[in-house]
Amino acid sequence: MAFVLCRIATDLPAATIDASSQATQMLQSGDSLEFLFSDSSYALHSSALGISTSPSQIFFNLASLPVPSGGQFTAEVESVDGSVSALFPGPVGWTSGAVQTSGYNGPASVLMNSLTLSSTLSQELFAGSEAELILTYMGPNVTVGLPGDSLKQDLTISLAGGPLSIGAMDYDVTLSTGNSAMLFAAGALLCLVSGALKRFGRPRV
Repeated sequence: MAFVLCRIATDLPAATIDASSQATQMLQSGDSLEFLFSDSSYALHSSALGISTSPSQIFFNLASLPVPSGGQFTAEVESVDGSVSALFPGPVGWTSGAVQTSGYNGPASVLMNSLTLSSTLSQELFAGSEAELILTYMGPNVTVGLPGDSLKQDLTISLAGGPLSIGAMDYDVTLSTGNSAMLFAAGALLCLVSGALKRFGRPRV
C-alpha cells in the first residue's frame, strides 16, 4: 500500500507556473526555478574576435532579500529540448552580501556558482542558441526575490571563453513545483487506511 501510494505521488507531473513577472516567490522543498537564457550575445562578440562561439564557462548569481540559512540548491544547465544537461559542482547555499538596484539598496542573500564546459558539451547545450538554468531547492519554505524587480532581473548569468566575458540575456523564469505535497497527502492517506484496517480488521476464526 505504501509503495503504491508513493509511486502514484512521484509519477504525478510537476506543475509549471510562469513566474517572470513575480517580484518574490515562495519555494518549497523540491521546487525548481527555471531561467531561460540565450548565448546569442556571446556568439556575436566571440565571432567578431575570431574565437570559439561556444562559451567555456558559465557564471550565475541570484540575489534576494536576506533569507534564513538551512536550505540549499542544486544548479544545472540544460538544453531547451532537455536532451543535454550539466550539473554545477556541489550544492549551493546562500552567502551574505549587499545589492543596489533601482528598487532596493541594502543587505541581501546571494546564490552563486560557476561551471566549466568542454567544447563539445557547450556546443550541444547551446545548439539552439538558448538553454535553461535550473535551480532546485531543498529545505524549509523560503521566499526569494528583491522588491521592485522581477525574479528574472534578480539573476545575472555571464558566459566566458578566452578573453571574453559577457552577460547573457535571460528571457523568462518558470516555477516547477515538486511532489512533496503529494507525498505528504499519500502518507496521510496511508495512515488513515492503516488505522481503518486496524479498527475494522477481519475477526479471527
